Amino acid sequence: MAATNVIAFPAREENTFDQAWQARAGQMKKRGDGSEKTRKLWNKAAAKVGHARLLEALKRYLREEKEPTCGYPGLSVWLNGERWDHWLPDEAAVAMIEAPPYPQRTALLASLGEPFVVSYIDPATIHPDGWITPATGYAKGKLLEKAASLKAAGLNGIRTK
Repeated sequence: MAATNVIAFPAREENTFDQAWQARAGQMKKRGDGSEKTRKLWNKAAAKVGHARLLEALKRYLREEKEPTCGYPGLSVWLNGERWDHWLPDEAAVAMIEAPPYPQRTALLASLGEPFVVSYIDPATIHPDGWITPATGYAKGKLLEKAASLKAAGLNGIRTK
């Protein structure tokens, strides 16, 4: 009898911490960043988004962010504060192009405006049962601020990942 419920385990991803440690050298403060402590924080964040995506987020941050007047934070501060979340490669934009329109979008455009819908609703997952799962933690906060408009448009609530 053939197995019907088979789960394929993903291939083990290369740990990119050493590349990240080298990438941040000279820009981010050292601040006693013991590499073992920072390595643990790196692995914790990478478990959420993947090593390659996290490394790309760090490189993008170092390339695009203007240096704050007090200097860049240490890598452990950047990881611990989940500052990487904002700098992840924008895969949601690709998914948004392929996603079919959902029935609540017209009402949401009218009540919240196109910039809000494009930034926070379109990258989210709209479930058939009317629940919405935001793409990021920041988006979740923005959606919670607009909960009344979401409910008025026919969405049941916000579901976390």
